[in-house]
Amino acid sequence: MSLRLLRTGAAVLAVAALLSACSSSSSSNATGGSTDRPASSANAPILSSAPAASSSAASSAASSAGSASGSPAATSSAAAASFPVTIPNAFGSTVIPSEPKRVVVIGYTETDTVLALGVVPVGIQQWIAGYDSGVGPWARSLLGSATPTVFAPTAELNVEQVASLKPDLIIGLNRQVTKEVYVQLSAIAPTLVRPARYSDYGVPQDVQAALIGRAMGKESEIKAKLAAVDSEIAAAKTANPAFAGKTVSVDWPRSGGQGWYAYTDIDPRLNLMTALGFEQAPAVAALGNKAFYVEVSRERTSEIDADVVVMLDIEKQRQAVEADALYKALPAVKAGHVVWVTDTDVTSAFSYASVLSLPYALDKIVPELAKAAA
Repeated sequence: MSLRLLRTGAAVLAVAALLSACSSSSSSNATGGSTDRPASSANAPILSSAPAASSSAASSAASSAGSASGSPAATSSAAAASFPVTIPNAFGSTVIPSEPKRVVVIGYTETDTVLALGVVPVGIQQWIAGYDSGVGPWARSLLGSATPTVFAPTAELNVEQVASLKPDLIIGLNRQVTKEVYVQLSAIAPTLVRPARYSDYGVPQDVQAALIGRAMGKESEIKAKLAAVDSEIAAAKTANPAFAGKTVSVDWPRSGGQGWYAYTDIDPRLNLMTALGFEQAPAVAALGNKAFYVEVSRERTSEIDADVVVMLDIEKQRQAVEADALYKALPAVKAGHVVWVTDTDVTSAFSYASVLSLPYALDKIVPELAKAAA
């Protein structure tokens, strides 16, 4: 299963801080909901329940999403030869006349891809509270000595601040960008936003990466990086045959004993689990996938049960949850088949689901999954 399954789904930017920049977000009902921002340490990409597709398919999707003619760039000179590039989006088309040098990232997770392609953005959108440099520990070394401007995690984008950085490319694929804001940004520089076929925060991670690679004249480089992550996921799956066929639910315990946010099959966290061989818990699947998560009330706690339950302790609720009678009654809990992910860096890497963060997340999570699935 490829990174294509790990799609950037809408997010719940880290509660308070987790909604990391998103101290506020809309909630969903039992059949799914939406947020106006991604959920930080808790958010990230979407995976569909469709069969896995290859990274090359993602690259192909970006190309077919529109572009000028020209072969993939392997060197700076080759990249220059591939421009201009035209990429259709939800509001029109983004035309990039030449290889970008001053990139501003206003989306919550795209900085990882830009850094992986060897470019340090001049502006970065902060997502996770505490990541003052705008990136996670898996990416910090790629900043070098650079000190990009870091945009505060607020709901409203400061367009004037973006303009002050004099960008030649603005990337906002994993962010809610209205047509009005898109017009304002496009007057500053070519602006890459979601393709029309995807909803806000709904552009698959591999499609995001391929679009960014195309916009930057680095298609071959991103294709190779996507393939490398696919290989790591495949290797982890092969090394853990016990994952195959076991059901899983990935959940965020809500504060105050209100119940759970259960991630759906358009979220990268669950998608990583299915890419490793697990199957989504049927009861959660039955609640639908109109958003990247569904709300499950405390009274319906039994619906999150599965062969393996993964708890993302974003709001530090573990102690309270483990004292809850309905939680303790879950068969998975009684059998010791629960994985608690409590480290902010790990939950964040899990949620970013990028070419840089996924290897970091796999290293930390797979051993715990193996214990729970045994």
